[in-house]
Amino acid sequence: MKQIFSGNSLSKRLIMGLLTCLAVGHLASAQDLKTTGTKPTVVSSLTDNGITTTTYSNGQVVKTVADGYYLDSAFYKNSNVLRSTKAKQYWKITDRVGIAIPFCKDGEDKSLFLTPGGYNSLSVNHFWGNIGLGLMGGYQNFNVSDDYKGVDGQISKNAKILGISPSALKYDTQGNYEDFYLLIGPAIALPIGKKFNIDIDLKGGLFNSSAARFGAVTAGALGADQLVFRTSPSASKNQLGGLLSVDFLYNITKNWAVGLNAQGFLTSTPYTVTGGDVTPASTRVLTREYTRTHGGCNFGLALSHTFGEKTGNTIYSLLPPPPAPVICAIPTLQGENGMMYDNGVTTIPSFRWKSTSATPENEEYIYKLYKADGSGTPIYQQTTKNTNLSLPTNVALVNGDDCSFYYYTVQSSVEGKCLSEAVAASFGYKSKPVVQNIVAAKPIEDQYIFKIFGGSSATKYFGGTEGYRPRRKARKATSTKSAETAVVAKPKRLVPRRKKSAAGPAGVTTYSTTINYENVATNPNIKWPSDLPLPKNPSIYEYEVQRLNAGDCKPTGQVAKYKFYIDPKNPTDIRIIPDKPKKK
Repeated sequence: MKQIFSGNSLSKRLIMGLLTCLAVGHLASAQDLKTTGTKPTVVSSLTDNGITTTTYSNGQVVKTVADGYYLDSAFYKNSNVLRSTKAKQYWKITDRVGIAIPFCKDGEDKSLFLTPGGYNSLSVNHFWGNIGLGLMGGYQNFNVSDDYKGVDGQISKNAKILGISPSALKYDTQGNYEDFYLLIGPAIALPIGKKFNIDIDLKGGLFNSSAARFGAVTAGALGADQLVFRTSPSASKNQLGGLLSVDFLYNITKNWAVGLNAQGFLTSTPYTVTGGDVTPASTRVLTREYTRTHGGCNFGLALSHTFGEKTGNTIYSLLPPPPAPVICAIPTLQGENGMMYDNGVTTIPSFRWKSTSATPENEEYIYKLYKADGSGTPIYQQTTKNTNLSLPTNVALVNGDDCSFYYYTVQSSVEGKCLSEAVAASFGYKSKPVVQNIVAAKPIEDQYIFKIFGGSSATKYFGGTEGYRPRRKARKATSTKSAETAVVAKPKRLVPRRKKSAAGPAGVTTYSTTINYENVATNPNIKWPSDLPLPKNPSIYEYEVQRLNAGDCKPTGQVAKYKFYIDPKNPTDIRIIPDKPKKK
């Protein structure tokens, strides 16, 4: 333990020890009455370096720390430490003085003609921490403006009705407006740093208000004064009201502070009017009583003083150790997880699990069954002490011919004090098999791949565009099984002589084997493709056709292969060239 002040006198230590004993006795008594209703006795009490350790008959240990001492960090390592500090208590008296400014509803100032005056208030509050309660008493007065002598005042109006000249009026002011009040209510003290404070007082209570006294008379018969008009206080002076005061204070010493004050108040004021509602050629005096709203704002200075300060001791109570926590063990599921039952079976599954607790006799189990539809709401649940469970017959699981999926959870509980984590498993019922009708497939249409090679110039072979033209066109190749080879149309007339050459027929340039075009079609007959550009001059090309397998679209064999002649001026007149032309 460490001491953080020095120079304490013996008398101060004795007083602190006495206060400590009183605080310890009060706390121990309150705590014991709250729990057991029986006042415990002190078994032992030991004071060391300002810290008093008291042991009670109920086993509770209380440490009380006197002012100027604190507990080292090792003491806080005890997890069963309860720290409590009583709120600081003190009294505060505040005096305020300044200017009082009246206000009221529109038009009501014409009745009393009030102007600013002065105020003085005194409050005494007792604080517990930042919250306090106290009394406020005060006095304020407001002057009367000379405007009541003007043409807008009731005096001038009455004089005009009575036919009295304004110069014959005699005005008098007998008293200003006065308020005495005694209020009670709460207070709040808000510290702002170390030097500034804001005090807020909200008080309500009794206002004793005396209206202003002023009027006018004129000379009457036999030298007596004739009353023209007068405003006087009412006999009912006591009215309820409220006041809000805000002080902004600067602490010049530990107990003294000065600052600014602002107040707002609201009440009502009754007053009497004599001489109102006069009629011409009548000297009758009429008296009436009115009540007006009375309020205002006050601004001034504030001076406050605190005294009777009491700083509560910090008390550390060593509570009895808590009982050992009850722990619930997670059970283990037994059986198949994800079991799927065939459609139409009436089997209702049974569920088994095993306890993992050292004391399974104290456990009970919570079983919940859910439909796997995302709702999260159990369709059946049961609490049992057995480690197996069968569903009742009224729990319907199979939903027609559709698939039905479910999952279930099991949790353990001990005396309702704890609940283990849930273990889960699923099962389901298969849907009814769907019978599919097999529709006979349509016969597959034969497909062919054809290629066009070459493109050799052949202007001399048929004598140019004006030369030899066979009368018959090339016969079309068929896709029958007997037409495995190409069918070649032969011209009736002989072909002109040409030199034998390995490069090709006479009059034909060297033949090219380059593939100019390749495509797939269902008709093997030769036809110049629309997307293949025509040659510029008459040319000879080679045409090859192969049938495709229906299964994997691979070529299965050659159908036809021959050369043909095409003139760009007449592309529809395609002529097949025989391999060996007839001799003359």
